[in-house]
Amino acid sequence: MNNKSTNMLFTSILLISVPISISSNSWFIVWMGMEINMMAFIPLIMEQKNMLAKEAALTYFLVQTIASMLMIMSFIIMSMKDINNINLGSILLMSSLMIKSGMSPFHFWMPKMMEGINWNKCFILMTWQKLIPLMMMSNIIKINLITLTAMILSIIVGAIGGLNQTSLRKMMAYSSISNNGWMMMAMLMSEHMWMMYLIMYTIMTYIMTSSMNSYMNFHINQIMSMNESTTKKLMIMMNMLSISGLPPMMGFMPKWLIIQTATNMNELMLMGTMIIMTLITVFYYLRIMFSVMMLSNIEPKWNNKMIIKNKSKMYLMSTITLTGLMLITMSIMLM
Repeated sequence: MNNKSTNMLFTSILLISVPISISSNSWFIVWMGMEINMMAFIPLIMEQKNMLAKEAALTYFLVQTIASMLMIMSFIIMSMKDINNINLGSILLMSSLMIKSGMSPFHFWMPKMMEGINWNKCFILMTWQKLIPLMMMSNIIKINLITLTAMILSIIVGAIGGLNQTSLRKMMAYSSISNNGWMMMAMLMSEHMWMMYLIMYTIMTYIMTSSMNSYMNFHINQIMSMNESTTKKLMIMMNMLSISGLPPMMGFMPKWLIIQTATNMNELMLMGTMIIMTLITVFYYLRIMFSVMMLSNIEPKWNNKMIIKNKSKMYLMSTITLTGLMLITMSIMLM
């Protein structure tokens, strides 16, 4: 899709569909907004002229359609005013929203799809596309076996799934599944908390995807062979550690608030499991960092033109550093 006006049209529809859904007072309009959102995102995926993008678009279409069918079915079941029907309807509705946002155990489509699309589309999929399902979920979420199972499973799958990956996009997909579990935990506490988590996660994901896009990195070995100075590499790595939730980076702050609130609620077993599983996520980001930082770079003297060309990248890297160190200032202010 080389036509820029068509691209702008679909992007604007994608942006408008979310406010339509989250501001409506009818489940039918929520469903309609989700369908508009899906139909605007599919042509954007197919902008790339390759088989992987087409496969990703088809996967996305099938998954979202199945979730929408489940959602409509849950509305019909809940309209029958029997208490058993209402319970079954709410379980179906919760499941359909989990499928749409890519939570475990309905996560299988997400890493596969992420592999077929570029970094910009990955960013949209991990943040903007989750906004409607998560908003709806926060309105209907209850503490029950299904919610807790999905929460723990998301964090476990997100931690273990990313361990054997060499593709950065798949690693980001598993990291996103893990963050979904944390967001569900935040939803059980307060609306402000999960929204703050989502905003911080969006900032970190944007910096990560834009920096990887500017260097055209798609696999771990490409980061390792990146001919950049150690300072620039350190800046990229700091943002990676921030996404994984390592203190004192920005990504640790929302997790810290969730841990504190859960501890006050005496949810120690649940919190312990979540923290241990998140440490695995920290491990696979640290593994990349260790390899990248150990390999030295070659910088010839005739590389001056490239330095001028890379100035815009340097601005991006400085933003990353500021983001990484933002938490230290925040924690001092809180104290």
